[in-house]
Amino acid sequence: MSEFRVFAPATIGNVASGFDVLGLAVSGLGDTFVFEESGHYSIGVQGRDARLVPLEPEKNTVTLAAEALYLSLGITPKRFHVTLERALPLAGGLGSSAASSVAGALAAAKLAGVLERKDLILKAALAAETHVAGPHLDNIAPCLLGGLTLVQDVGDLRIYPVPLQAKFWITLTTPPLHIQTREARKVLPQQLDTSRWTRQMAHCTTLALALALGDREQIGFGLKDPFAEPARGNLIPGFFQAKAVAMNAGAYGFSISGSGPTCFALSADEATARRVGDAVQEIFGAQTLVHIAEPNLQGASIL
Repeated sequence: MSEFRVFAPATIGNVASGFDVLGLAVSGLGDTFVFEESGHYSIGVQGRDARLVPLEPEKNTVTLAAEALYLSLGITPKRFHVTLERALPLAGGLGSSAASSVAGALAAAKLAGVLERKDLILKAALAAETHVAGPHLDNIAPCLLGGLTLVQDVGDLRIYPVPLQAKFWITLTTPPLHIQTREARKVLPQQLDTSRWTRQMAHCTTLALALALGDREQIGFGLKDPFAEPARGNLIPGFFQAKAVAMNAGAYGFSISGSGPTCFALSADEATARRVGDAVQEIFGAQTLVHIAEPNLQGASIL
């Protein structure tokens, strides 16, 4: 079989108030994977954070996802050589491990002739993601399906794609540091009192409804996160100052993408999104990477 390529987009996990529930795919940024069928697994990596990516098949989420898919089918694995062309930061809050997991599962599904089995692809990608970040789908689902997704149940793999009637632009700002998902989870409160729990539900449901109905006036309320942001913000130097300047620049809201350190803002138009990026970069420093984009509505694709 000749080589084929898979593109897996960056994703925003949680989308502020939707902890482990909401995820959003971002256009114009992601990792590309070049596959070539082989008698054994081998891995090459180039691009961003290449030196940090494990080359052992038993540790890399691309090959772990592929093996999980073959196991679910009960067939002999069709192994491959894969070259990762990385643009996403490792431990950067943009779903890099989810992108690799989805790419590996998609490649195996193509080689096995079961690309229509989204359920098996999701399950295999989740198995791989669990090895590095725990069992959650808020990055995997939008990476595979595109757009905004709502995770109804991880165990049963129930995903609800949320239609996006609201038009908005995304600003991603990635300061030069790494935050491991497992470590970021340790700082979260283990319990919430009833008032905070109720408030979090109000923000999350408002966000999903506002984006689905095109109600721009309510997006800002939905992007408030009284659960994870107060604790995780302390892991990102300058976060709260960056949030203040982003809001002053006209963003609907500003929060942490996944576990961070990447932060995101949603804005009404491209000009505002760029203004937000410039303001936040001044706080985080010149080494901060800024990406301005619209949502990716397609998800991962075989090129």
